[in-house]
Amino acid sequence: MNTNPTIEYIRAEENIQPSTVWNLTVLDQSCYPMVIRGTWIFDKKLDVKIIKSGLKKLLNYYPHLCGRMKDKNSVHLTNDGVSFTEIDESDLSIKDVFNIKNPIRHFSTVIKPPKIKRGLDPPMSIKITRLKDGCVLGIECSHMCMDGDSFYTMVYNWSQICKKEDFIKPVLNQTLFPLPENLSKEQVKQNAYELGWKKIPKLSFLKLLPKFISGILNERTNAFYISPESLKKFKQKISTDNNFNCSGNVALSSFITYMFMKLFKLDEKTKCKYVTVANVRNRLKDIPTNFVGNASTFITTPSFFVGASVNEIAKIIHQTLEPIRKTPSQELKKLIIMSVNLMNHNLLLFPFDFTKMHSKKPTVVHINNFSKLHIYDIDFGTGKPVSVIPHDLGDQVLIWPAHPDKGGIEVYFTGMPARIIHKLDEGDPWLLEMKQYE
Repeated sequence: MNTNPTIEYIRAEENIQPSTVWNLTVLDQSCYPMVIRGTWIFDKKLDVKIIKSGLKKLLNYYPHLCGRMKDKNSVHLTNDGVSFTEIDESDLSIKDVFNIKNPIRHFSTVIKPPKIKRGLDPPMSIKITRLKDGCVLGIECSHMCMDGDSFYTMVYNWSQICKKEDFIKPVLNQTLFPLPENLSKEQVKQNAYELGWKKIPKLSFLKLLPKFISGILNERTNAFYISPESLKKFKQKISTDNNFNCSGNVALSSFITYMFMKLFKLDEKTKCKYVTVANVRNRLKDIPTNFVGNASTFITTPSFFVGASVNEIAKIIHQTLEPIRKTPSQELKKLIIMSVNLMNHNLLLFPFDFTKMHSKKPTVVHINNFSKLHIYDIDFGTGKPVSVIPHDLGDQVLIWPAHPDKGGIEVYFTGMPARIIHKLDEGDPWLLEMKQYE
């Protein structure tokens, strides 16, 4: 069964002045091509009436999501609404959801960045699909309007409103984010070169085109599960061996990086880099925890040899991240301002070679950790989700929380690593080593 969908536009409860605008930072603008997609699976029927009522109240706090773009640099708070679709697919069960080829796209309503920029599509769409034994909530949101932290917090706040419970009110004030410095293009380039950043030739991006066309970069593995007990052992061993208090993120990232390099059987003297995404909220003086928009940057380690042990990798990652964790962090502020200056002049300079993430034998390991966000905390009054499908932004390695009843985390590989992993036999030593921590 697949009845015709019911589509409407939900608007904020309060009247918003259409002349008011939400200005995009240069970081927001750089995220223009991307769409964040969240997919929550519930084993109970969602009360659509309560959800719509809560959404109207939520949009009072996030008016840019129901606005429209009228120029390249801002969203006008027109309150034209977000797309809300209801559809009945009661011939499907929750079990069937995981057999659908692309469930993330199947259970969401497409929004297209070019249409958003022209004011034709809303910045966010919502779709509720009724199943035989539950519901699927699919949300698409323009990455220009918020990053992963803001997105999952926004959905959590929505569920809190539906239950009439308190939540931390979001801050929509883009003037808090650092502005580009008044420097010439040449001066910005020179500053980047002095920090060791390198220019990525545009031709290098063209070399990636066949991989985009073939779909290799969209390939993703199933989850590799790591239990809470295994994660605790990782932390304890690394802390003891290296004589520092190792965080769960560092322990996990070190192990994944080690296994990543092992997968491609690179020469031990090959140099690699670890790259992660750092949330700058509460680490920059003026950016609060509840800041809405984009507030993150890449953090890159110095190069290290493929032959490095897990302990050696952990020490390098720990030393790189330690200055970033400070509140406020001057090191992080320096990186953010450098990035903002480069984006302002449309300069393709990076602290790592982006193209080496997607080469036949990658030497850049990019890990994005979502395990601490409000992924499974969503409850609209009928219970929390039984599963949450990770977004499809294409992070090379994604760390995702497992269901709270199970604990631990899930690890997904995307792109070239996924292509190699899919070709491994079930008894392959690499697979057996990855799975021994379940």
